[in-house]
Amino acid sequence: MARGAFIVIDGMDGSGKGTQMRLLQTALSGGSFLFTREPGGTPRAEEIRTELLRHGGAPSNPVCDFFLFWAARGSHIEDAVEPARARGVHVISDRYDSSTFAFQIYGEEHRALEPVFHAVRSSLPEYYRPDAYIILDLPAEVAFKRRTADVAQEKSKFDVRPIAYHQRVRDGFLALTSFAPTHYIDANRTPEEMHRDVLRVVSACAV
Repeated sequence: MARGAFIVIDGMDGSGKGTQMRLLQTALSGGSFLFTREPGGTPRAEEIRTELLRHGGAPSNPVCDFFLFWAARGSHIEDAVEPARARGVHVISDRYDSSTFAFQIYGEEHRALEPVFHAVRSSLPEYYRPDAYIILDLPAEVAFKRRTADVAQEKSKFDVRPIAYHQRVRDGFLALTSFAPTHYIDANRTPEEMHRDVLRVVSACAV
């Protein structure tokens, strides 16, 4: 049995990622697909997600958060993603290590963690590395305005940063191409236009 593909959809908050995930679930409803998210995707990883994204509470630090994300990722891959792929199921994840790289290392300016990121990533088994990253890209100003205007969606601690932070996050996503198989989708368009391009990439990988 052929292994399933592992595809990540990521991007700045406000890029339309949630909408694209929903459109994909509808378009691919008849196939063998697992839709999941990070941090999360398993009960243990969801517990870590709650800790990472909550407001208030005891102060954290960059190193602690960095390894908490990787701890959640370990549960996600070992307990959900890899078993599904071994059964021939294609996995599409809402965020992955691309978000750790863009949001924490670039956005929060913890560049000292970049070599640690690459060391951890390269030391883990091959199945931790996705077949493709689909990054929904648009100007930071547009993403910031969309996210601010979306009063229906709960804001995490990462959403309430100034515009310069969001520009650094975009720079982080654009830097992914130096070490990961990355496809950039113009997110400054209608959801339908974006969906056609996203589905094209997914269909090419999940064959």
